Amino acid sequence: MYNNVLAAKRQKDLTDALSFKEPAKVPVGVEVLYWPLTYAGVKYSETCGDPQKTADAYMKFLDVIGIDCYWGGLITRPVKAYEALGCHKYGFSADGNTIVHLQPNIEFMSADDYPEFIEDPAGFQSRFLERSCEILRLPRAEAYEKVKEAILEFRRFTQTNDLIRGGMASRGIIPLVSGNINYISPLSTIFDRFRGMRDTLADLRRRPELLRRACASLFKQMKEDVEKLGVEGNCDPNALGHMVYHSECFISPAQFDEFFFEPLMELYMPFLEAGAKIQLKGEGSFINTIDRYRKLPKGSVLIMLDEDDPFEMYKEIGDWQPLATGITADLLKLGTKDQCVDYVKKCFDTFAPGGGFVFFPNKPLLCEGDVKIENLIAVYETANRLSEG
Repeated sequence: MYNNVLAAKRQKDLTDALSFKEPAKVPVGVEVLYWPLTYAGVKYSETCGDPQKTADAYMKFLDVIGIDCYWGGLITRPVKAYEALGCHKYGFSADGNTIVHLQPNIEFMSADDYPEFIEDPAGFQSRFLERSCEILRLPRAEAYEKVKEAILEFRRFTQTNDLIRGGMASRGIIPLVSGNINYISPLSTIFDRFRGMRDTLADLRRRPELLRRACASLFKQMKEDVEKLGVEGNCDPNALGHMVYHSECFISPAQFDEFFFEPLMELYMPFLEAGAKIQLKGEGSFINTIDRYRKLPKGSVLIMLDEDDPFEMYKEIGDWQPLATGITADLLKLGTKDQCVDYVKKCFDTFAPGGGFVFFPNKPLLCEGDVKIENLIAVYETANRLSEG
């Protein structure tokens, strides 16, 4: 049974904080990936066939820390389904939990493929699957059996995440992101899915016009999809959308404007002006381009920090866009309990007055050694105590 009353209260606190109103309680959140399974003493590589067992183990970390909201991929990839398809782009690391993106295993598009991609990105993507899925080159009957196996594995994967989300909802814990706006730049789409990290960055120097044309072609397709989505019905300030930096960690401010921010403005400014809000998952350091977000409506983007100093970032943008910050992964892993608690207190003293603040670590809880559990417990006890003023 879902705790709708508590969820509604937490949703109001989140909306107030993002609107620069002091909430009854500053939202306290966490970004989680695979660490909860390690904390519970299980290996997803061994339990992925049992969604209920995996979900029950995943939820155990909530016995020691209290949260109002969460963000993260939960179990991010159906590794066993990929294996059944003969696709080797994702796999388990040695701990049996962490899922890694194995770009060296992927045959990405070549520079010679750009004309075909530019002509028809959607069609190219369908044909591109043949390079990454070995079963598509098998005899039909054998491939059919592999597809059935992959579907069953994907079903277990989705059931697991559904059970985790249901467990969160039963505690009145809300997802940070629940809207339909999702933005990853055309450049990052090519960077992640088609050309790979190394070759995309090389193309920025060696064949920038081809890359620009590919981004423009992909943007045209994205714009058609956004126009079908429509502004009406997709501007609820209680349902945050999501956008993320990937290639943006490695490009210049001028390139950032061209490849990320200008497409963002064209696609989603009508949504933001109508009241929509988006969470930005920042990666790396991006304070050198943070002033761009003053061009967007006040309170429209919740900026989740990564490597930038939050106190410097607050000086730059904290009066215009809300920040998700509050503790660093370095302190959680290497600091003393007192150092962690003092940092949390400083964050609340600085960021909480006047709203515009949501408590989050700067990194996801990913692997076994990411945190000292005594630090984590002390941090969340302190954050929850201070969050109520």
